[in-house]
Amino acid sequence: MENASQPEQLRAERQFARSVLAGILLLGLVAIAGPLLSYRSDVHEAHNQFQDRLNRESRVYSDAIGLHLKLLKSELERVSLGLGPEMQEERATEDMLDLTSPETGIFRQGVALLDATGKPRWSEPPQLLDTAGSLRNRPWFQRALNQQTASVDALHPGSSTFVVAIPVVRHGRTAGVLVGLLDAEVEVPGSRPSSKYLTLLVLNRAGDLFIPRAPPAWATGPGFAGKVEALLRDGGQQLETGDDEVFAWATSIPGTDLRLVLAGDESIPLAPIRSRLLVQLLTLAVLQLGTLLLFSLHWRRVYRLFLEMERRAAEKETMAALGSAASLIAHEVKNSLNGIKVAVGTLPPSEEHRLAVHTLRGQVDRLAHLATSLLHFGKPPRVQYMLVNLPHLVREVLDGLRVLPEAEEVRVEAHLGEELLLSGDPLLLATALDNLVRNAMEAAVAAKDLGQLSSPEVRVNVRQEDGEAVVEVEDNAGGPPPGFEARLFEPFVTTKPKGVGLGLSMTRRALEQQGGRLTFTRLPGGSRFTLRMTVRPPPKDIQEQTT
Repeated sequence: MENASQPEQLRAERQFARSVLAGILLLGLVAIAGPLLSYRSDVHEAHNQFQDRLNRESRVYSDAIGLHLKLLKSELERVSLGLGPEMQEERATEDMLDLTSPETGIFRQGVALLDATGKPRWSEPPQLLDTAGSLRNRPWFQRALNQQTASVDALHPGSSTFVVAIPVVRHGRTAGVLVGLLDAEVEVPGSRPSSKYLTLLVLNRAGDLFIPRAPPAWATGPGFAGKVEALLRDGGQQLETGDDEVFAWATSIPGTDLRLVLAGDESIPLAPIRSRLLVQLLTLAVLQLGTLLLFSLHWRRVYRLFLEMERRAAEKETMAALGSAASLIAHEVKNSLNGIKVAVGTLPPSEEHRLAVHTLRGQVDRLAHLATSLLHFGKPPRVQYMLVNLPHLVREVLDGLRVLPEAEEVRVEAHLGEELLLSGDPLLLATALDNLVRNAMEAAVAAKDLGQLSSPEVRVNVRQEDGEAVVEVEDNAGGPPPGFEARLFEPFVTTKPKGVGLGLSMTRRALEQQGGRLTFTRLPGGSRFTLRMTVRPPPKDIQEQTT
């Protein structure tokens, strides 16, 4: 039955362990779900904030550049009004020097006047546009010449030089074009983005980039101008950069045909959120691992406790059944022994019967001790506390064991002292001491019979130590087999061929009933059993009886 129940027990244990581990895993998933949902929400919010920032800052940059270009147009218009009907240089010299001053000028690269054919009439500094013969075909020149509208554009395709062109109108026709040149990346305010992960681009309709001077590769490919127009029409969107993506937002610069694009790498502002998520997940992983470790340790402890309780319950049931049977057997044995003892007492004390009588009395005493042990095992007696003189009690036990056959072969040394009073049950204490000394004597004689020693010895010491009464019973019988110490005090477990295995178990139980304890120590060549009981004043009723 026991073997058949083991597979079911193992299955139940595995099912329980799987259920608990599944519960811990579920708790771990629930714990991880929180940071993941929070991360998703944070990323979504950061994404929206990033797009709003690009939209907002692109408009701010666009308005700043537009206002600056409007100022440049106004200054050039003021200068153009002072040129006179013949557009003489002398009349605008002072104004042009102010505009092109290296310290305070707003056109530090220079200002030039072009006639209706696109050829320079004069410039400051001189010969500013020597290679400007082809300027007549530039869109900004045609708009100023034909439409008589101010224009801002690149001086040449792909050039980072801004040209601000103002038509000079005389008598309803365009007599020339006054242009101011400036380095867009240096002289235009707001041409540098506020963060290192942002890229600001300024270009015209044709895709000529003014800002920055060294644009990123993804902004110089064919079709980029079309992407910018799509951004203007549809709003911000992702742009492929080859290795990654950037989010870009485009807006028109007021008063010009220029476009401003602000692009940003969204992974940089999201990096702290990802780092926070990794820290949270790492913390959860450590906590989860710690929980599993603590659970494993606790589970092992609880499982061992469960097995111990189950073993004790099974042992208790077995002992109860054995106790009932043992009590019945012991009762019948004692009745028979009483008859044998009476019969032995009727034998004449002659020399020829002395050995037989001595042997019979020894065996009767041994069987009586066994029957008493079985009776006590089946029905443990109640503790009857009395005032006990421990050395005197030990001496009586040793005197009672002199009738054993082993007493003639074992040398018993006793160091008992004068007086050591304690409160206890003298019958239980005497039984416990009898078991200890009897076992030591039998073990010593058995070792002699096996040729392991020549002179069996048993030593009994009684002393007081740290408020406790201590009785030590030592022998030189070699001790129990290695590894047997853990089972010394189990019922029906013995190393003696003719033993029953109840002596030590009953001795320990009798001592624990009185608040004492019994321990075993292996000695070189022998064993030591130590009995300890607290020296307490006897109860008042015992004191009254003794007085």
